[in-house]
Amino acid sequence: MQQKVAEVGALVRSLGMAAGLPSAARAAYRSLPVLARTYERVVAPLVAETLTDPPERARVDSSLRVMSVKFGLAMLGYARLTGHRLQPDVAVLAGAVTRLYDDLIDGDADRDPAAGDRLGELLGNRAFVPATPAELVLGRLVYAIERNLAHRPDASVFMALVSLHEYQLLSRRQREPGVPLDVLEKITRGKGAAAHLILCGLVKPRLGPAERDLVMDLGEILQSLDDYLDVEFDREHGVTTLVSCGALTLPGIARRLRATRPRLAAVHGGPAARPYCGMLYFLLLQAWVSRRLPALGRLARRPARHSAVLAFLSRGEDALPAAGAEPPP
Repeated sequence: MQQKVAEVGALVRSLGMAAGLPSAARAAYRSLPVLARTYERVVAPLVAETLTDPPERARVDSSLRVMSVKFGLAMLGYARLTGHRLQPDVAVLAGAVTRLYDDLIDGDADRDPAAGDRLGELLGNRAFVPATPAELVLGRLVYAIERNLAHRPDASVFMALVSLHEYQLLSRRQREPGVPLDVLEKITRGKGAAAHLILCGLVKPRLGPAERDLVMDLGEILQSLDDYLDVEFDREHGVTTLVSCGALTLPGIARRLRATRPRLAAVHGGPAARPYCGMLYFLLLQAWVSRRLPALGRLARRPARHSAVLAFLSRGEDALPAAGAEPPP
């Protein structure tokens, strides 16, 4: 009870970030239908053509639909923050790749040790030979990003891809009993910073030093927020995170998020940063609602398949079962 009260207090103390929420909501309202239509045109056909098993196809499509909208909206928000244009095709593809790659690492890479090497070849821009239908879908999504991207990514993006895969493999240690705190900190920082740097690098080819540091810090915070959302699932399946072991709480995450507000204004200017901060506050609030009021998310899950707005508001399921987890009936 005391922890829940502290979390509500953290949300209240962070209300200053919500000043740009109306502007962010208007932009989201305009973008959500575009992203939903783009998913149907770009991602859904790849899934339908590649996956022949109906239950697997339905599960993957449902998960990627939600995450394409979520990540796509965040990437479009970053594009508005920086004044860069981003094709919706790239936004939804990047969201789909992020979701499916993460699930393959969490599931197949544990069941098949060679899967980690294969995915490393894909992200390292080497010859990639998929061994499963899901890996084939991932490869096709990655190659579609390359075809649709208007500019060649900076070398730092390719370096971040390799770094992300290394940290994802390191994250297997989170299933070890008694994993040291410094290892958890390294994993959280590494995964979050690299993933966010990649997504932002797809929007803006070159980031200055201050912006790069800010992007990486935000990535770590967003990774911590994701761990907060997944804490019950992680505890159930023997995965240790900074949140599940009690080293980091939502008030701590919120405090770090508030500290990025003046930095965003310094790098991008106050007017541009305001809606972006509003979006970040919404993510914080959404995480709390999803964790503490899960019934709302369950109610929205099925209709979310047919509504871009509900897809954005819902948590979404994994595209593939995690290691040690059985797929839902």
